[in-house]
Amino acid sequence: MEYEIVDYDGMTIVGISSRVDNSDAGFKKIELLWKEFFKRDIKRKLGLEVDSEICEAYLDYESDANGPYTIVLGAVMLHPYVPPMNEELVMHHIEKGRYAKFHTADPNGIRDIWKHVWGRTDLNRRYACDFELISPQGADVYVSVK
Repeated sequence: MEYEIVDYDGMTIVGISSRVDNSDAGFKKIELLWKEFFKRDIKRKLGLEVDSEICEAYLDYESDANGPYTIVLGAVMLHPYVPPMNEELVMHHIEKGRYAKFHTADPNGIRDIWKHVWGRTDLNRRYACDFELISPQGADVYVSVK
C-alpha cells in the first residue's frame, strides 16, 4: 500500500471522545461512539454542513498500537467559530508534525489501511497523534512518524 510523507500544520478538532484500545471490546466502543456521533447530530452542533469532513483522531497513546488511547470523533475547526462547549464536546489541538499519509477512495476502507499500518515495521511511528479526514469521496489516514 502506497503512502507519502507530508508535513501537516496543526489543527483543532472538536467532538466527542472515549478511551479505547484495539481489542474487540475497544472496536465495539468505537462503533458505539460513531452511533452516538450521528444520534446526537454532532456536525450540526458544530455548525457544519452535513457533507463536511469528519475527523477521527487517536491520541494520548499509553504505549503503542497495543495499548489504550483516546479517540476524538468530530470535525476540524477551520474558522474562528467556537461551538458552545459542554460535557458532551471536547476540544483537542493536533500539533504540527510529520505524517505518513495513506488514501482510500472508499471511506469504509479505513480499517484495511490500519491493518496494513499495524503490520509495517518501517514507519518509525511516534504514537503522538494519528488522525483520519473522512468524506463521502474517500478518506486520508495520517500516521505520525519521526
